[in-house]
Amino acid sequence: MKIAILHEMLVKLWGAEKVVEELIRIFPEAHLYTLIYDEKKAGEVFPKNLIHQSCFSLPSQKRYSLLRRQKLCLPKMSQSVEMLDFSSYDILIISSSGFAHGAITKPECRTLVYYHAPARYLWDWAHEYRRELWLHTWILGYFFGKYLKKLREWDYIASKRPDILLSNSKTTQSRIWKYYRRNSQIVFPPIDTKRFQKDIWTTKLSSQSPLFLSEVDNKYYIILSALTEFKRINIAIKNFTVLSDINLLIIWEWSQKKELEKLAWESKNIIFTWARYGDELVTLVQNSLWLIFPWEEDFGIVPIEVMAAGKPVFALYKWGLTETVVNWVTGAFFEDSQWWDFIQNFNMFHKNNLAWVYTSEECKKQAAYYDKEVFKKTIQGLILKE
Repeated sequence: MKIAILHEMLVKLWGAEKVVEELIRIFPEAHLYTLIYDEKKAGEVFPKNLIHQSCFSLPSQKRYSLLRRQKLCLPKMSQSVEMLDFSSYDILIISSSGFAHGAITKPECRTLVYYHAPARYLWDWAHEYRRELWLHTWILGYFFGKYLKKLREWDYIASKRPDILLSNSKTTQSRIWKYYRRNSQIVFPPIDTKRFQKDIWTTKLSSQSPLFLSEVDNKYYIILSALTEFKRINIAIKNFTVLSDINLLIIWEWSQKKELEKLAWESKNIIFTWARYGDELVTLVQNSLWLIFPWEEDFGIVPIEVMAAGKPVFALYKWGLTETVVNWVTGAFFEDSQWWDFIQNFNMFHKNNLAWVYTSEECKKQAAYYDKEVFKKTIQGLILKE
C-alpha cells in the first residue's frame, strides 16, 4: 500500500505541523508533499530531502521563494494543489487549513482529510484578513471581494473531493458542516503529554534567555503563542500593565512582536522571550503558575500540553477550549470577548491557583485523553480498514 501525506504549508512549526510530524511517525514510508516549503523555518523537523521533489516546481513555491510571504501566495494555491500528481498512490492523507483538501486523485485512491479548520481567511476571518493586508479600502476591497468570492466557490467544490473527513474538535466539525455541508468524524490532535511530564525541573535556560527563574521566584504566568493580530496578545498586555505585581512571560515570536514589545516596554512585569523548544520550553512551562489563553481557537494544542505538565489554564470561554478545559477542575474562564471581565475573574482564579484549588493530578488526567497514542490508533484504524 503506497501512502502520500499532503500538508498545506511547511513555513512554521505550530500545532498543525505537530499533526504532520506524528503522521510521518505512524507511516514512515509515506511521501510528504506541501504547497510551500521554507527550509529555514521548518527544516529542523521536516528536512528538505523529506519533501517530494515535484513540490519545488509548483507556482505557489516559486512565488514564495520570491516574496517570502505565504499570504501573497494565495492566488497560486488552488492551481498548485491541483497540479500535484497522486495517481500512483493508494492512500492520500491531507492535513488542511485551506487549500490542501483540493487535491485531485483517482477514484481508487482513498483520500482522507484532517481539518484543522476550514479556510478561516475565506470564511469567518475574511474581514480581519483584509485589514491585515490593507485590502479594506474601497477600490482594493472591491476587487479583493470579487476574488474572495471565486476562492470560496473553489473551496466549496474542493471540499467534495475527499472520501473521509476528520475534524480536530466539535468547533471545527460544526464549521465543516456550515460551510461545506459535510459530516466529519472528530479526531483530537496528537499531543506528546509525556514530554511535559519529564523530570527536568533543573534544566538550565540558555544564556540568551531574558528570564531566569530565580529572579521571579517561579511566580509567573505564560502566554505561549505566535504573536499575530488574531491571538489578541495586545489585550493581554494591557490587562497585565494593571496587574503589575504578577509576572507574565510571553513565549514565541511572529509578525506583531515589535509592536507588542513597544506596548509593554514600561511594564517590568511583562517579559518577552523568543521561541523556545525542547527541554527549555518544558522547563518554562513546568515552573509557571498558569497558562493565559486569551484568544479563540478551534482546538488548542498548547492548553493540553500545559495541563500535561500539571498546570491549569485561564482562557476565553469560547470554541475549542470549552471542550478541553474543565471549569473549576483544570482551569477557569473569563467570558467577555472584549475582556471587560478579565481582571475581576483573573484575580479570583489567581488566588485559587495559589491555594492549589486546581490540582496537578486532575490537569494531567484531563490531558491524557488527548495523548498521541489515541490519535495513532484512530488513524491506523481508518487507514488500514479494508
